[in-house]
Amino acid sequence: MSRAGGLVLGGIEKRENQMKRAIQKGFTLIELVVVIIILGILAAVAVPQFIDIAADARTAVAKGACGALQSSAVLLYASKKTTSSLVQIQANTSTTSDITFEVTDTCAAPTATYTDASGAT
Repeated sequence: MSRAGGLVLGGIEKRENQMKRAIQKGFTLIELVVVIIILGILAAVAVPQFIDIAADARTAVAKGACGALQSSAVLLYASKKTTSSLVQIQANTSTTSDITFEVTDTCAAPTATYTDASGAT
């Protein structure tokens, strides 16, 4: 075989390899399955963190309302130099109508319950 014939065959093989690569663009089934498995694992880890986010938000609102009630009691005591009744403290504290307070006669912190429009707490 002559040198020119070898170059022609080498050029043809090179061209065939380029065509095969052009035809085989894309992902194999194994690659797709691996990606689906990884996405499934990520979803299994992430979804439970977002499911109960509404309850966490309600708890945060209730804790904020309790903090407002306690601050109001402190401010009333500082301004009057005497204790105030629960009615006076609640009247001095502005919250949404969705929050109800439960206060015992002890020095424990008050608890607040948040109720949304559907009645869920």
